Amino acid sequence: MPCHSYIFFDREPSITQVPEEVLKQYKDAFVSLLEHAGDVGVAAYATLGFKPRTRFMLHLRAAEAGSIQHYLQTLMRSAFGKHLTITHTFLGLVRPSQYNPHRAPEEKEFVDGAGKYLIVYPFTKTPEWHLLPLEERREMMREHVHVARTFSTSIRQLLLYAYGIDDHEFIVSYQCDRLLDFQTLVMELRSTKGRAYTKNDTPIFLCTHVPLSQLPELL
Repeated sequence: MPCHSYIFFDREPSITQVPEEVLKQYKDAFVSLLEHAGDVGVAAYATLGFKPRTRFMLHLRAAEAGSIQHYLQTLMRSAFGKHLTITHTFLGLVRPSQYNPHRAPEEKEFVDGAGKYLIVYPFTKTPEWHLLPLEERREMMREHVHVARTFSTSIRQLLLYAYGIDDHEFIVSYQCDRLLDFQTLVMELRSTKGRAYTKNDTPIFLCTHVPLSQLPELL
């Protein structure tokens, strides 16, 4: 599905006023909504302790952005949803690379839960990057890809294009089982020539996959 959204949630203080038995009913109903999402794909991730003002994240996928929005309205109008607040949102589209249009997008290789960790962050290039000749940009991207491929057996990537539909140009997601592998990859990419044209690549969100049935433990 071409539309992907990463939506981060925290709990409102009002949730502490809900009796425990009632709260359990709210949680069970909320999880039921996640498990029966119709034409929207849903996966859950824990973020508690990794970033302030976020407890969990939902990775939503759909054919149209409007489907994600409509589904989110349903979640937020639920009894439990009324005690949640959305703290961060990232929206992007899957499309072929502008530097290698013949290569298929990475979406089929990127399966929720395939790695112990998920790292998500927005990414934007400088205006100077876009003014460079295409072949010069393509050559720097070859160096970038060459470094990334040395970690292809332990790290999966999903690149989403956010031009014109979010505040950033890209949303980058990585799956891995060892944070040390990902950290090493990032450190090596810092020394590539294309790094000089990075405008921003923060905030960075570290997440751990959680089966929907176990999400109430975070709620």
